[in-house]
Amino acid sequence: MRVILLSLTFNVFWFAAVVGRSDWIPMLVVLLIGALLIDRSLYWAMPLFAVVGIVGDSVLSHLGILQFPHPHLPLWLCLMWAGFASYLWLLRDWMMSQKTWILLIAGSVGGMLSYLGGERLGAVTFGEPIGKTALILFGMWLMYSVVFLSMLNVLTRKANSGPDSHSAMPVKK
Repeated sequence: MRVILLSLTFNVFWFAAVVGRSDWIPMLVVLLIGALLIDRSLYWAMPLFAVVGIVGDSVLSHLGILQFPHPHLPLWLCLMWAGFASYLWLLRDWMMSQKTWILLIAGSVGGMLSYLGGERLGAVTFGEPIGKTALILFGMWLMYSVVFLSMLNVLTRKANSGPDSHSAMPVKK
């Protein structure tokens, strides 16, 4: 039930970010605060995971693959990465119990489709033909998925390994 509820919540968050963009930033912030209240370890986990996506999207934007009205990533997209980071972290126990290859495929396809959907909703434009962009996004999301799963594995293991690391990286069970 937790997986379904968090997945539905993240989809609402994604939709609010993509459709509402700058107009719905206050709602995005309120939802992120709610996530922080659910699990205080998000105070350190959220930025760690979000920065990976923000840097990756910044590279794609710099290369002209993702195009936005301004030369920098929009705030709503950075907040969406914080929301996705929260989603990953809050589902870490469930994710770590799944087969890695399934998560890699789901992450690659789902991530790619989220950007294709964002383009259809006018949140981003692509600087390359749709087929080439889809392949680049699939590859990027495969890389994101590998990095995120590795981070989840290492951070969860480290957080659960003992009292010293527990105080440095609290994990709410």
